[in-house]
Amino acid sequence: MNARAATLLGCFALALLAAPFAARAQTTSTPPDFPRGRISGYMFGDWYDNLAGNPHHAYDAAGNDSAQTNIDGKNVIGRDLNGFQIRRVYFQVDNDLSIKYSSRFRLEADGKSLTSDGKIGVAVKAAYLQARSLLPRADGFFGLMSTPTWENAEEFWSYRSIEKTIGDFRGIAPSADLGAELKGFFDAQHVVGYTVMIGDGSGQKPETNRDKRTYVALPVRWRDLHLEPYVDYENIFNGKDHATYKLFAGWDLPHGAVGYEGFDQIAHKPVGTYQDAIGNSVFARWASTDQLAAFARVDFWQPDRNLVNRVDQQLWIAGLDWQAAKDIHIMPNFEAMQYVARGNAVVPPHHDLQARITLFWKFSKPQS
Repeated sequence: MNARAATLLGCFALALLAAPFAARAQTTSTPPDFPRGRISGYMFGDWYDNLAGNPHHAYDAAGNDSAQTNIDGKNVIGRDLNGFQIRRVYFQVDNDLSIKYSSRFRLEADGKSLTSDGKIGVAVKAAYLQARSLLPRADGFFGLMSTPTWENAEEFWSYRSIEKTIGDFRGIAPSADLGAELKGFFDAQHVVGYTVMIGDGSGQKPETNRDKRTYVALPVRWRDLHLEPYVDYENIFNGKDHATYKLFAGWDLPHGAVGYEGFDQIAHKPVGTYQDAIGNSVFARWASTDQLAAFARVDFWQPDRNLVNRVDQQLWIAGLDWQAAKDIHIMPNFEAMQYVARGNAVVPPHHDLQARITLFWKFSKPQS
């Protein structure tokens, strides 16, 4: 090898050795791109068939049946009614404005909220701003957001597509409210948390008075145990204030979970005694495989235990969950309402039983 070739080979070797260091020296870090957003949502609906209920059907001139379609704890359903229905659609946009601030906007549509011409309507379900680390281990929220009344219980139940949790089903508090919230943890291990919210108390409707509702929840997550005591209070004009006391408990199992939710709501009246509503719910879910699971639940409802003559209710739910593909669930299920007379009260002549095949699916678009 002559001297010139040796020199060229040495220069080439030095260039190869220096290349990683040169590339590394030229690399500069850039801050994350903001704003950035994500679109997500879900839908669930059913084919339903009312196997038991009121057999009487009345029709208007247009042929519309006046019978009740779904079990809601207020009216007996109409027997033999059947059809397809959409019970909820969510469309949600999450937007990170910066490392500290983010926002959420969610639209909801369901078969009960209709427009003036009878079509399925759309309403704003959430619209809020989140400030991360407003306090140590705590975030702040302002706007229209989910209340802490059954937020954790619903997540643990995992089958909102089948039925609301007992507190939501009985309407003891709005599922969303307009106000301000502080949510965080007392400890660095995130075992004991807290949520404090002050809202209008009017749900998704505008405020109509000067009284506000205060919500307080203390969720605890220790290993497989979930525990959450909760209380809310609202002072209402003319001595009609009310307070709600609730307890949620859940236990994760290797292939499922069991849970309990109970509440006691005291509602005062201008004259006479107060109304004392009691609700208790026990539920379980179990997965035999990644694709197949089962669930069951029973609710016990006393509308006012101060009344000797009253009609209590029992809600029974059971079904199977087949995940046909990721985030696509097909769930045959039954829902039944039993009416129990107390004292001299008279129960409806017909119990309720509805069979359904429920379809639930989720969608999402990654961060833009």
